[in-house]
Amino acid sequence: MKKILVVGDFISGSGLTQVIFNVFGRFPTSDCKIEVVGYGNDPERTTDRKCNELGWSIHRTPSVTKNPLKHWQWWKTFFKQHNYDIAYFNYSSSWNYLPVVYAKRYGKVKEVVCHSHNSYFSHEFSNQLLMKGLSVVNNHGKKIFNKYADIKIATSKEAARWMFNDDKDVFISINGIDIPKFTFSPESRQEIRKRLKLSDNTKLIGFVGVLQERKNPLFALKVFANYHKVNPNSKFIMLGKGPLKEQIDKEILQMGIQDSVIQYDFVADINRWYSAMDALLFPSKYEGFGLVALEAQISNLLVISANINVQEIFVTDNIKRMVNMNVDSWSEELNSGLKTNRNRDYLDKKVKLFSVDNQSKKIQGLILH
Repeated sequence: MKKILVVGDFISGSGLTQVIFNVFGRFPTSDCKIEVVGYGNDPERTTDRKCNELGWSIHRTPSVTKNPLKHWQWWKTFFKQHNYDIAYFNYSSSWNYLPVVYAKRYGKVKEVVCHSHNSYFSHEFSNQLLMKGLSVVNNHGKKIFNKYADIKIATSKEAARWMFNDDKDVFISINGIDIPKFTFSPESRQEIRKRLKLSDNTKLIGFVGVLQERKNPLFALKVFANYHKVNPNSKFIMLGKGPLKEQIDKEILQMGIQDSVIQYDFVADINRWYSAMDALLFPSKYEGFGLVALEAQISNLLVISANINVQEIFVTDNIKRMVNMNVDSWSEELNSGLKTNRNRDYLDKKVKLFSVDNQSKKIQGLILH
């Protein structure tokens, strides 16, 4: 039996966390024992409970941004006290590379896996000097990952180049989805819309993701506000939390649309909420993969998307690729798309390529050799 350490953010609502649960939750318990380390802040401890349900013990690190020295010392001590057959690091960038070094130096880890989940920094600082310094450290981290990683994995070629400089010798593992779970459900649509007190003909436009700059939630809000002027019988639902929350609340008040915007920090059953929506706005500036856009397509939801770097998400006819970031163009496309009758019960065969069962089996074959 192999002892595997899985490292990730483990934050409620995080796409990276969901990928980890999807992939490793399907590993055979007879062949491996999984422990996890969460480096993110999850006050609700929702992910801790999920780990417990799966039989995984979870460790939490001190915050690397608030106290990096304490964070790195924690890792050094941790690996001195624990040994693993495999240490599997799920990262969005390369700057926090010391845990990977410590895994080899102190942990007697037989195999280190580095999995890139993004194509740029998850968070940008307004201080340009700070960003320049971070970029220097991040570039050094790429060299470290190439040196210490026995297996390199990425969600896309862009994510591979971001973490390892190129996609040579990198296994591309396209993010998978539990397809039956995300197919359209009339029952879920009726139940959630009833909970939200929406009439059958009210258009519900959605945004799903962390409220941070790279996800572009303020742009999505402006698109809805523009659409709402022409279609007053509409609501906008934002599912996510993050550093832009306060600014978003101010914008909502300034636009005078506070009665038409619904906000939830987190919902555990996001698959059911897609069924309740009529369209999804996906204006991300960049993505490692773009799982939300794919999930929405499986639900046969109209998706208006930015022309992001990851081309793999443009799978079905339900996703509309916008070549510009003009609010008027987006709201016009939204208005036009919502006038088209859509068969939500139909499942496009092309999405079956993104089955999470396939992804999990491929990663199992890669590391459980």
